[in-house]
Amino acid sequence: MSIMIPILSVALLVGVALGLMPKRGDRSFANSLIGTHRGSMTRFSDAVVSTRYLLGTTGSDAQHVAVGGASTIPIGVIADEASSAGDEVAVELLGASNSTVRMVASAAITAGSLVYTAASGKVSALSSTAGTYYCVGVALTAASSSGDVIEVDPCVAQKTVVS
Repeated sequence: MSIMIPILSVALLVGVALGLMPKRGDRSFANSLIGTHRGSMTRFSDAVVSTRYLLGTTGSDAQHVAVGGASTIPIGVIADEASSAGDEVAVELLGASNSTVRMVASAAITAGSLVYTAASGKVSALSSTAGTYYCVGVALTAASSSGDVIEVDPCVAQKTVVS
């Protein structure tokens, strides 16, 4: 009888442990779509993204990201390419990154300049054309032409209106 008590105790503990384990259909992701994020998050692309390091904005819903425009509020940098709509991409959050980020220039940019949103998810120095733009950081490296990838010390997007 005394040997049965430890055997029953172990059986009970194993049964409890098995009951707490996730079932086959349950999935748990480390970088889920809801919750808190530390510097980056994963989203689904709204469209093909053929260039890395473009600014992204909230897409068709909260789980999607779209390439930003000159006057859209960016949430971060799309760090991946997406070969089709619905692909998962990493988004490096502006203002939440513990490091510098890469961005794509739309024209020549001087190191040390503030960088702002530009067309097609790129960044530029502040435009003289009237409109709404968002400052996204300070260029740490220079760009000589459109398409150059630069290193930026990012910040939370700050609205700037040029009139």
